[in-house]
This record gives sequence, C-alpha cells and structure tokens, in this order.
Amino acid sequence: MPLRAKWVGTVPELDGKLPLTRTSRGPRLTLEDGALIAWDEDLRPLGPMPTGLPSAAKLLDARADLGALVAAVDGGLCIVADTLHPSAVVVAAAADSATFIAPDRIVVTVPGAHAEGRSFSEFHRVLLMDLKGVVLDERRVEADAAWAHALVHPTDPALLCDFIMGQDGSVLAVIRADGDALTVREVFPAEAFVNRGFSPDGTRVLLPPYPSDPNRAVVATWPELDIAARIEVAEDLPEVQMGIDVWGGFLDDEHVLLLATEQGPIVATADLRGAEVVPLVGFDAVSDGEGFIEIAAPLAPDRFAAVVWRDGTRQTTVWRLERV
Repeated sequence: MPLRAKWVGTVPELDGKLPLTRTSRGPRLTLEDGALIAWDEDLRPLGPMPTGLPSAAKLLDARADLGALVAAVDGGLCIVADTLHPSAVVVAAAADSATFIAPDRIVVTVPGAHAEGRSFSEFHRVLLMDLKGVVLDERRVEADAAWAHALVHPTDPALLCDFIMGQDGSVLAVIRADGDALTVREVFPAEAFVNRGFSPDGTRVLLPPYPSDPNRAVVATWPELDIAARIEVAEDLPEVQMGIDVWGGFLDDEHVLLLATEQGPIVATADLRGAEVVPLVGFDAVSDGEGFIEIAAPLAPDRFAAVVWRDGTRQTTVWRLERV
C-alpha cells in the first residue's frame, strides 16, 4: 500500500541539526551550554540535565540510562562517570568518536600522529577505556586523513565504525570488546558502503552506498555480515535520479528508511522489497518548493527527522508516515 510523509513540524531549537543517537531506538541527545538534553520521537525536548561541562563541550556519546557521558573539549576527552554527581575525568586524547560499548567501557577513536613530511594522519588509534580514562587495550586502523563514525549494537559489545576518507572512500570495521580486550576487523573491503546501524532486534545491518557509487544499498546479517538483500537503483528505483544518499536507518525490525539524493525519502521492507520514493505532504511550507531533504533519520516506526536545505539555510523537521 502506498505511503506518504506528512509534515509534523519544524524544530528551531535544533538549528538545522539532528540529535546524536547511536542506536535505532535512541536515546536522542544534544549537549547545549553544558546541559544534556534528551529528545522524544517528535523531537520535543525532555528537559536539561546539568553536567558541569563547559559550554564548548561537544557530546560524543552517553550511556543508554543517561547515567554517564563522554564529550570532547579543547582537544581532550572528558568522561563524566555519574551525571547525578558530575565530575569529569579529562584525558589527553583528541578523539573524533567515543562510544559506550558496555556500561563501564568506552571505545575511543583518535587520529594518529602525522608522519614526518605528512600533513594528515595515516591511521587511527582505537582505544578501550574504562570510566576513569584508563586505556585497557589498543588497536590500529590504517586510514588516511579519516574521521570516525561509530554505531553500537543494541545488545552485543560491538560497534560498526566507518573511517571516512573523503574522496578516497571509507574503511568499515567491526570493533568488539571481549572483557578488557579489543578486536578490530575490516569488513567489505572491496565494497563502497557506509554504516547506518542495526535493526532494533540486532539481527541486521543497513548499509547505504558511499557517495562514489550511489546506485546500490544492502542489508547484511549480523554477526555473519552476509549480504541478505540489496536494492539497485536502475532495476528497483528507476525514478531515482541522483542515486541513494548515505542517510537512513531502520524504522523498525521490518522496515528501513533511505534517502534519494536531493529528491526524497525511500521506504522499503527490511529485505529491501517494495521500495518507493515517498511523496512529501507540506514540503512547500518548509522549502518554498526550492529546497530538498539533505539528511533523514528514523525517529519511530511511523516517523522520521529530516534536515531540509534551502538557499544555504537548514531546518530540522519531523515527518509522519501514513498509508494512502
């Protein structure tokens, strides 16, 4: 049955950005002037929680119960082990990502030191830390001038992490913690995918295409990472003009959200069947007919968030999926 997406509203407080989330079920979080704010499935703020961090702190992750968080401040890493009695541990690590892989363990990625004569890092350090900032184990990923983006499995002590190298592609790696030991394994080395996270039940992974080859998205099984389903633009979505963008995620265990570049949201089953570009009802009210959705991310089984670009400005919006 066909779908449409109806505009619910605009969220000016988010100023053209989306909250941080590491799983398809949230929490959805921002850190504003040192206060942690959670957002519901309509992107309504649920109230600030003081953290004691400076206003310049950038949120990297928070534990699912919001009892601990980690942030980047002035080239260092701040770990707040107890948000009810906030006191930060500062670690001298210029991290570009930090993710809770267990309630008391954080995986931290740090660009490596530049080699002599180089203006960029040629590798990333992958660190396992406790909440005191003690490094328990370390691994290395070879990736030039990269930045890291990690999403955590809903139940396993594992991350799927992109090390994104711009025009040179991306290294996709599975990072696991077994007690205080780390393992890092590159996956899909011959493919051009990005990571949009796990299904809520943790059995599948959505992998849209890297921008260099925007014509195919896949769903892989977990933990095997066998490709279980794929969608080809030419065969399955001929109306898509510029390919599939890097954004999206699982709406629920049975449906995924993708984004047709500068065109609109795509909804399909979790096995990537029945894919359709969903018309947007009320889009002119936020774009004047001139803009497009730049970023899309699930909020609930029947709704998603979208950053709408128009004339160099961005708005954070919420949309509800409806049967027609």
